Amino acid sequence: MMQSSARVSGSFPGKNARFLGDGLLLAALMFAASYLSDSAQINPDLVPLYPESGIGLALLWRYGARYWPAVFVSTTVAAFFIDGSWLVGMGAGWLDVLVLLVTLALLARLQVQPDLGRMRDLAAFVVVVLAAPLVAFPVFALRHTLVFGHSLREALAFGLHYYLATCFSYLIVTPLILTWNAERLRAAWRAWLFLGALAAIVLFGVFTVTAGYELRDRLLFLFLPFAMVCAVVARVAGASAAAFLIMVVLVAAGGRGALTLGENILHAVFIATVTLTGYALAVVFNEWEFAHAELDLRARRDRITGLMNRYEFENRLKAALADTRRRYALLYLDLDQFKLVNDTCGHLAGDRMLRSLGNTLQHALREGAVLARLGGDEFGCLLADSSTEDAEAVARTLQETIRNFRYSVGSQTFTVGVSIGVTFLSPDEDTGPDAVLGRADIACYTAKEAGRNRTYVYGQRDASMHQKLADIHELSQLQTALAGGQFELHAQRIANIAQPDDDQPFYEVLLRYAEPNAGQAIAEMLKGAQRYGLSPIIDRWVFERASGFLGRYPYGALRLTVNVTATTLESEGFEDFVVALPQTHGFKPRQLCLEITEAVELQHLTSAIAILGRLRDRGFEIALDDFGAGVASFGYLSDLPVTLVKIDGRFVRDLDQEPGARVIIEALVRLTALRRIACIAEWVEDLAVVPTLREMGVAYAQGFAIHRPEALERLLVTLGSAPGPRAMPQA
Repeated sequence: MMQSSARVSGSFPGKNARFLGDGLLLAALMFAASYLSDSAQINPDLVPLYPESGIGLALLWRYGARYWPAVFVSTTVAAFFIDGSWLVGMGAGWLDVLVLLVTLALLARLQVQPDLGRMRDLAAFVVVVLAAPLVAFPVFALRHTLVFGHSLREALAFGLHYYLATCFSYLIVTPLILTWNAERLRAAWRAWLFLGALAAIVLFGVFTVTAGYELRDRLLFLFLPFAMVCAVVARVAGASAAAFLIMVVLVAAGGRGALTLGENILHAVFIATVTLTGYALAVVFNEWEFAHAELDLRARRDRITGLMNRYEFENRLKAALADTRRRYALLYLDLDQFKLVNDTCGHLAGDRMLRSLGNTLQHALREGAVLARLGGDEFGCLLADSSTEDAEAVARTLQETIRNFRYSVGSQTFTVGVSIGVTFLSPDEDTGPDAVLGRADIACYTAKEAGRNRTYVYGQRDASMHQKLADIHELSQLQTALAGGQFELHAQRIANIAQPDDDQPFYEVLLRYAEPNAGQAIAEMLKGAQRYGLSPIIDRWVFERASGFLGRYPYGALRLTVNVTATTLESEGFEDFVVALPQTHGFKPRQLCLEITEAVELQHLTSAIAILGRLRDRGFEIALDDFGAGVASFGYLSDLPVTLVKIDGRFVRDLDQEPGARVIIEALVRLTALRRIACIAEWVEDLAVVPTLREMGVAYAQGFAIHRPEALERLLVTLGSAPGPRAMPQA
């Protein structure tokens, strides 16, 4: 209602009339609460709860301090009905308004959010609630001394009485109104659990009220577990509701006889303990839920463009394959000339261009279309209820959008083109997303071969021919390159930042062309090998040569980590091949670490877990690369026998620019620490982040700031005649 009044348009008198009506309604609501609560609290010895103070704070906090007259009117009228004096009523009204305005000012100064969803907001709210009513303590005491002629001791007792009543009203009633969210109880089990806990509090309350005097206080702590259930299920509002019911029970119990000062103190401490413990528990679960949702979102979204990532896109493809009632089209987009941006202006400029282009493409698509970044400069688009003509029309729209797209870096302006492959999902024939993406990729490759900036629709006639040509081309090129010495191994140092004096050299092995290659990049070559099942050929070649180097290295401390794909792990005989390497080349298994990639391949890793476990039992180390890039790693981490995880480098790169990156890294480090797994930070390109990483608990760092990759054979010279501590580069 208040929100409507804030937006109403019309004449000035109309607005004033609406404001007056709202104010009178609020005043009536608070007067009713005040009158009923005062009538119910028949024992003046008990610290009372006056809900109207909490209601007033909640309404003014949410809708604005301009509604303070409603608080003044309700308090004045209620005090008049109770004490029969307008003078007393007006004094009480002005005092309530003073405390409310001071409270609101402090909340605004500390920027406390009304949802109290963060521990910082909750702590600040509690401090303000305890501090603000102190302004009324001397005023109230002075008023009772001068106006009513009470002694100083009596006046101070009345002041303390008012202070505690106001504190409890703010502390219990205000959060109940501000944070209540019925959506949280939409799940039936949540609603029943919450109502059951409240019902248990009521039943125990009846038993407590009717119990004997000696037993009454001993029963108080029976309420605590039910209050905690309310806090967990309904968060802050649930904790507030439970605390309010318990306060009602204490009021009812206090009405059955005079209370001693000690009992009053016990009741006050108990209700404060229940309330604050419930709030703290609710906020802890809130923050955990927020962190989990943030991790899940980041795992399903591409960090650069904000679009859906490949993992989530494949999930959508699986769902589409299961939907036999609709026809789906898949568009596979591969940008042309994008590499020029990266080579000319750097990867940061390239990332910004991809982000801008992704946003442009999203706006160009029709409602319901699913757009994702599949990796590098490739995008996927899933269209429901699509004919060939519809898919081609969307492809033309995307090509026109990209053709008109411009991205400027300084004085340079870049344009890109796009080749698009189109295919349709076939639920009866497709075995999974890989089959659909494979066809779309072939269609896209055909479009590029036809001259780029084109669209090609995959047809049945393309299946055998294009697959066979692609396989033969990739296989012949790869085998020739390996046999002809066109590849060599490089190594990049992994520094122990937790123990800088560690003298054990530790490096990651990288595959590089022996000579500058004018063709596709090494990453593209590896991607093609993975696509067509050729990864085992490369991986075995790398493992064999890395193992040979370990055998030739004269000191036994060197450790090497080698990347391996899930396809290779599951290939026939690979486990026996790895097990035989230490004996064949003369090194210890602990010197060789198998590094698997989470971002791309963890989703296919289930059948390889047993192999990894047996290799770990034999002494080999297992590392998980790109940890945090996808949601799958969090579920598999408990099953994988890993000893190291590499935090996705984008989090490290964005550590100083994006506050969320620090939160993610800290969460990942805490998660791995629970399993005694060490973390490696990748992409460390600035030594200034090393102290921060060390402070967060990261054990190792890797990146250009630590060491630029060099040929593996040169390590014998680089490491010197004997191993020793490797000094960190200076910033």
